[in-house]
Amino acid sequence: MLYRPYGDTGKQVSLVGMGTARLSADPALFSSNVELVLKAASMGVNYFDTAPTYASGVADKILGEAFSEMKGQNFYVSSKSMLSMDPTASDVLRRIEAALKILHVEKITFFHMWSVLDVGQYRKIIAPGGPYEGALRAKEEGLVEHICFSAHCDGQEIAQIINDRLFEGVTLGFNAINYRHRLDGLKMAKGSGLGTAIMNPLAGGMIPANPDYFRFLNRAGNSVVDSAIQFVAAHQEVSTILIGVNNLRDLTEAVSAISRTEHLSESLWHEIVSAIPEPEEPLCTMCDYCRGCPAGLPVNQIMGTYNEYILSSYDEKHFHEYRKMFYGQYPFETLPCIKCGHCERKCTQHLPIISRIEKINAICNEEAAKQKALLQRFFPDESYPKTGIYGLSIDAETMLKAHQNFFGGLPEQIEFFDSNPAKWGNCVLGSEKTILPPSEIKARKVKRILITATKYAEEITQFLKDYVEEGTEIDVL
Repeated sequence: MLYRPYGDTGKQVSLVGMGTARLSADPALFSSNVELVLKAASMGVNYFDTAPTYASGVADKILGEAFSEMKGQNFYVSSKSMLSMDPTASDVLRRIEAALKILHVEKITFFHMWSVLDVGQYRKIIAPGGPYEGALRAKEEGLVEHICFSAHCDGQEIAQIINDRLFEGVTLGFNAINYRHRLDGLKMAKGSGLGTAIMNPLAGGMIPANPDYFRFLNRAGNSVVDSAIQFVAAHQEVSTILIGVNNLRDLTEAVSAISRTEHLSESLWHEIVSAIPEPEEPLCTMCDYCRGCPAGLPVNQIMGTYNEYILSSYDEKHFHEYRKMFYGQYPFETLPCIKCGHCERKCTQHLPIISRIEKINAICNEEAAKQKALLQRFFPDESYPKTGIYGLSIDAETMLKAHQNFFGGLPEQIEFFDSNPAKWGNCVLGSEKTILPPSEIKARKVKRILITATKYAEEITQFLKDYVEEGTEIDVL
């Protein structure tokens, strides 16, 4: 394993970091996931990245179990807190204290202000009484060692945040798609003494999903995945590369690719850049000259998602997943463009921004029609049985968010259940409804269960037999 300094912290981190967002939440795979973490450690990985919602909230437990067996070993934990989840200093402190118990560690090495989308959000994070203040208190108490941030904003905004010198590290996306727009930010972070953890080195799976498009990366017979990881690793500004691990193959391929990383010479750099193919439509450069939309739209972010749409060969599923992951936008949510042309007049690439927004809205309107059909099926205007939502999957969240959007709230005859104790008591989508244990199903007089984790529907159905009244309808989303 290769190791690099994490900024000016004095820590040497493995060039391969283990990302846990893709670990399975299936209880049957819990032990094998723990073994996967232990295997990573045995291969020299010492940077483990997690967050409260990774693997449906199970990632922390998996790591905690593994860390219990790694006492005395040198490893670092990266965790996070998001403004929307923990808006106050007290919320952040509670989050950290809870995470430490689950992770079985005395402190979190790198604690991130998670998913900073723009400077406006950043200002809320660092405001008095806000999340950053909570992280500072935790650091003073020895619960956190280094305060960092993860960025989804543009290079100019990243530079503003770095210049405030409040953080010791940054996690940001950097890959063969966006390197032109992120390289300056990466270099500035390095020059300012910040450690740099790289997320999405494979562009959220887009690179391996489009090997022909990215064949320009290939070197010496490597796979496109190897070459994409090596491309990122060859930049000396990078401290660690977070690989989303789901199985042993993900881990071994990444470690093997890293071991064969060479210095990216200027000639090789130009060779790669000159080989980049022309996409079917011009890509937005994310320069953000279009800012200042009279309707308040974040035009550069919208065009960034359209970039993903182009490069995924117009894969609508990937498009919706990307919008939700990075910008919190649901598939049915359209954009209130007033077609004033303000952005198009400023665009340095002369992109047809209004036309692209119209395409996005057309896609979202199709999804809205699908969601309305789902709602009519499960929650028709006429009466329907009292329903228990079992497991709040992203599909269920989308459907219920659509109900809030279209009808002003959640369905009235509805309850939420989950077998994971960590979720009990959590509020659902900003409502007064909370997630309950399965033992409450009968007491709540539920007549229908809607299983939202389709993949595990059969196992969940068997599990629920001990908790439901005879004759209770069990359906699958």
